[in-house]
Amino acid sequence: MKYTLFILMIVFSTQSHALKVMTFNTMCDFCNGSNFFEFDKRSQSLQKIIEADDLDIIALQEVRSYEQIKQLTKGLPDYQVFSNNDGFISYADPTIIVKKSYQILEKGQFWLGPNEGKFSFGWKFALPRQVLWVKLKKDDNIFYFVTSHFDNRVENLAGSAEMLRTFFQNKKYPVIFAADTNLTKKMDSYQTLLGDFFENTYEMKESFLVKGIKLKERDLCYKRKGKKFPSCKVDHVLISKNAPFKVKEFKVDLTKFGGEFPSDHRPIIVTFQVLKQRP
Repeated sequence: MKYTLFILMIVFSTQSHALKVMTFNTMCDFCNGSNFFEFDKRSQSLQKIIEADDLDIIALQEVRSYEQIKQLTKGLPDYQVFSNNDGFISYADPTIIVKKSYQILEKGQFWLGPNEGKFSFGWKFALPRQVLWVKLKKDDNIFYFVTSHFDNRVENLAGSAEMLRTFFQNKKYPVIFAADTNLTKKMDSYQTLLGDFFENTYEMKESFLVKGIKLKERDLCYKRKGKKFPSCKVDHVLISKNAPFKVKEFKVDLTKFGGEFPSDHRPIIVTFQVLKQRP
């Protein structure tokens, strides 16, 4: 009996592993509530949050430049960074950070707008928004990790949701999309984004954890979108349907520094059990 259990444990351990993902809008240094000249001070708090969990993949939004990315990741030597920093453009909103134990097979970027992925100010004039993606491999598992930061104008939300889902829904491998979408569940564009392709990990979780001191339910929210969690939630982690990911835990980090949150958004951390893909 003991021998049988031992064999089963070995088989199970070779067919699954854990994957921990974070998405975090860090609040840009020139945004309302931040301070351009004190980003160095606030970045210390942001860095502590990013370093606190043993994360596999991190999606950051509202980091303004590649120099700020380097500042936030200086304590993460075991990670590789993918940001739009080609020498001509340094536009770090968003950025993907991945453990070096994951092999990046491919990576790409496109702009959200009517120009078929080329540089754009959106369907309705606004700050340029982009999508970053990496095709990752660990052991025998291959999947896409995707991030973005949607503009909040209605026309841009609708176009971004449709463009992103259409781009990835025919990919051969599973997709994880972790981003600040500016979309709550009640919005039409949220349903467009999901379509019959994505599922929200919050709905699939086995457990829900609030890290830090919970003072008020509103502390869990992006306040401009409401007061009641999860209806206020715009930071989502979505996965393609039938992907070999079991959602073990959904966590919101409420850590404060000096009595203040370091951002107007809360870090979202999702832990998956990744099952071995079928050949």
